[in-house]
Amino acid sequence: MFDIFKKAGYSLYLVGGAVRDRFLGVSPGDMDYATDAKPGDVIDFLSETGIKVIPTGVRYGTVTAITPETHEKAEITTFRCAEVYRRGSRFPSVEFGGTIQEDLKRRDFTINAMAIDSSGVLIDPCGGMKDLKNKVIDTPGGSDEAFLDDPLRILRAYRFSAKLGFSIAERVRQSARTYSGELATISPERKYKEITGILAVEDGRKAAEALSMMKQDGVLLKVIPELEHLFVIDGLKQGKYHTGDAWHHTLDVLAQVPSVAVLRWAALLHDSAKGLVRRVDEQGEPHFHGHEVFGEKIVNSVAERLRFSRADRKALAVLVRNHMRPVLYRSEWSNSAVRRLMRNVDDQLENLFVLAEADIKAHKPDYVVRSLEALKQLRERAASQTRGRILPLEMGQNLQAMGFEGPVIGTILRMLEDMTADGILPENPTVDQCFSALWDRQTRMLNESEKISD
Repeated sequence: MFDIFKKAGYSLYLVGGAVRDRFLGVSPGDMDYATDAKPGDVIDFLSETGIKVIPTGVRYGTVTAITPETHEKAEITTFRCAEVYRRGSRFPSVEFGGTIQEDLKRRDFTINAMAIDSSGVLIDPCGGMKDLKNKVIDTPGGSDEAFLDDPLRILRAYRFSAKLGFSIAERVRQSARTYSGELATISPERKYKEITGILAVEDGRKAAEALSMMKQDGVLLKVIPELEHLFVIDGLKQGKYHTGDAWHHTLDVLAQVPSVAVLRWAALLHDSAKGLVRRVDEQGEPHFHGHEVFGEKIVNSVAERLRFSRADRKALAVLVRNHMRPVLYRSEWSNSAVRRLMRNVDDQLENLFVLAEADIKAHKPDYVVRSLEALKQLRERAASQTRGRILPLEMGQNLQAMGFEGPVIGTILRMLEDMTADGILPENPTVDQCFSALWDRQTRMLNESEKISD
């Protein structure tokens, strides 16, 4: 790539995360380059060499080059001497030109403001290598100006802290505290992407530490104001099985679930409504009855405002609404109760079990041992419900012929599945056995109704 640009009379530099990651000894995720060539010229002379070029962000100076032999992608961006995001916009207003040094100085953080030229020489006008060695997140110039140019950089500071395990320079945190209100000007999509990036870092403990800093700095509530219902009970005990307050319990749960975005979001929001429902009994013990119901409403509020995808919003709502059910499981549950749980959570069953396991582990040791054993039993019972529980295909057809409509047929079939699960019907029952069981059920209900009326 360097030779092609040199032959065309332009300079090219490897920049940003690719340089940072090279010195950290990790494989770079993206290959980003900066050049003095204008986007149109880049498209022309790269295309002439057989390289496929996609104008991904040509109005902002960026094109994507794809090497035919290896299919490797690289983003190439024209030098920028200015870049400012308009209020509420996902797209910057940019000014092309300048030198590689000027381009680097306008970048977000010093560790991302390094470049390597065609000879392998490091260009580091902002002290990025020093900060990389000291494991510090800092801005090339004044942090106030950096955050006013693009307030999203506030969230990016915490994301890089979580991703790399670096501290954040105190002046940067102070600017974050001062200008966190400017996050209101950032588009929901950009905020969602950064928060999800923080939550989904590989090490859950680092994600929890970043969120803790964001709370301390007054940033977290600017992005997720619904967490106020959790923060209002800071320092208050939760109950005899808990080791800390609701916020620290939340962080403990979040640190233990795998790096899956929907699971980390569920961990963050699963107890978000506890401040709304907290009640203390006569013995002084707190209770949070119904917090999962109100929690689902909070999830919907967050998801709508930050514009989650429909699938993620649905999955998150299911997980938060049902997160207490595996935790409260007892061996006395009927098979039909297990099946109802499975139907209610559908394809989120495994995620629900993973969330429940993390939730249980964030309690006192004696509670953890017996609750994990109960959860193991629930998993086994759920697995067994999927084997050998088949109703005759003609059952639905017969109900339809009798004049029943779709939703009613579905209810009857689920009732028959529960009867099979509970042993009232044999496995693989016949149509006659199904109708006989329904008739017996109807007769029993009528008899009980008559007894009540008498």
